[in-house]
Amino acid sequence: MFGPPTYISASESGFKGASLDAYLQQGYYRMQHQLFTTNYTQFHMESYALPVFWLRLDLKKVRESSTAKKIRKKCAGLTVTVKPAEINEEVRELYGLYWEYINFITSDRCEDYLHEENSVNPFDSWMIEVRDAGRLVAVGYFDQGEKSIAGILNFFHPEYHSYSLGKFLILQKLDYAIAKGCTYYYTGYLSTATEKFDYKLFPDIDAVEVFLPIEKRWVPYQHYGKDGLEDYVMRGIEC
Repeated sequence: MFGPPTYISASESGFKGASLDAYLQQGYYRMQHQLFTTNYTQFHMESYALPVFWLRLDLKKVRESSTAKKIRKKCAGLTVTVKPAEINEEVRELYGLYWEYINFITSDRCEDYLHEENSVNPFDSWMIEVRDAGRLVAVGYFDQGEKSIAGILNFFHPEYHSYSLGKFLILQKLDYAIAKGCTYYYTGYLSTATEKFDYKLFPDIDAVEVFLPIEKRWVPYQHYGKDGLEDYVMRGIEC
């Protein structure tokens, strides 16, 4: 049976290094300064709950898709910088433009999504800036463990929608994780009830693993696919 959401607060040592790796391995994900795991999400407050499954990329298996290569080519003229995470006025302005552009529910301030005010961030958080001739056009945040990273948030300027900057940020996080010698890149969740999160499969679907919450283990996504995971949801509800 699928259980209710569970939350874990950080100790003084926080969620860093091997500690973060261990929680990600167990199907946990970040929400502000806590870790949580859930089997459902909503697009809007009035919408029904959608079943979700957590995903990760096995980095040693990644062989980039043709789509990934096309996105890299299209974005070749952009400048990419990776640095410790921060939120400044430039980032806030870009997030505001993105928030007005999207059609699903999320925090209306970047800070509300990432941080609790007046408390120390328990994660080792980093950010990726993408610029076009100096103009900030996309930002991606992620947390770093010892042998894994977890993607947290990506947003971009609506004028650059055709560049697929959300996917480009995923590729940049992938590059960073491989360069750091990581084993896994945790990309978030996918739902059996919508295609909205399917973009997380694009780097290489054969390298994607999915977390089975009943057995609490990771398996190749291709062993199930959307249809198999939908059957899994029904079996879990019936238990």
